[in-house]
Amino acid sequence: MKPQLAREMVSIVLRGPFSPVLFHPSWFAAHNLIREQEAESAEVEIIHPSIAEFRAEWLEVQVVADRFQVATQQESFYEVLRDMVAGVLGILSPFNLRAMGINRQFQYQLESERAWHALGDALAPKDAWRNVLDTPGMAGLVMQGKRTDSLDGYIQVRVEPSREIAYGVFMEVNDHYQLSEHSKNGRSASNLAITCLLEQWQTSMERSLHIVERIINLGDM
Repeated sequence: MKPQLAREMVSIVLRGPFSPVLFHPSWFAAHNLIREQEAESAEVEIIHPSIAEFRAEWLEVQVVADRFQVATQQESFYEVLRDMVAGVLGILSPFNLRAMGINRQFQYQLESERAWHALGDALAPKDAWRNVLDTPGMAGLVMQGKRTDSLDGYIQVRVEPSREIAYGVFMEVNDHYQLSEHSKNGRSASNLAITCLLEQWQTSMERSLHIVERIINLGDM
């Protein structure tokens, strides 16, 4: 039995100075970033000068002073999420944007405890730890590689046991873009981020899926 994909989420993270209190659901609706009825039915956790957090029909939003994050677990809204963030960047531009991440998270369930341990052994062999720890096991692994395009940043992969699924594995691929605070090739950092979102999106989605599919099958090799 092949590993089963149980859950998936895509998030986009912006790093820079933000005013959380601005990001009320009504602000998104006023700028046509979400529908009016979505804003009205949103579940607002908190809107405060230090943090804003709410959930709408398909959308999760969390903003603090130096981090803006939006996410969706609904695949049909992945591109809608991308376009919404491009809209936010256009509204806020120009501002001191430092970095952006396109993140894709996966939760897989493996068929058995044996398969679960086999994957952990493939990623983090226990032999080196047997004389150091009693019953060693992989609690988490982070690997990072260079980008293969001309953009600044990196690709980072995190793998750890799922906290939600029995014999489950959590994986996250962080497609990180390091953005200049100044103009680059005549573009502001926010305009560069919009270009990355629109031009790199499909590549990012395909790469993240390819990475996790390779990893999740390592235990069978």
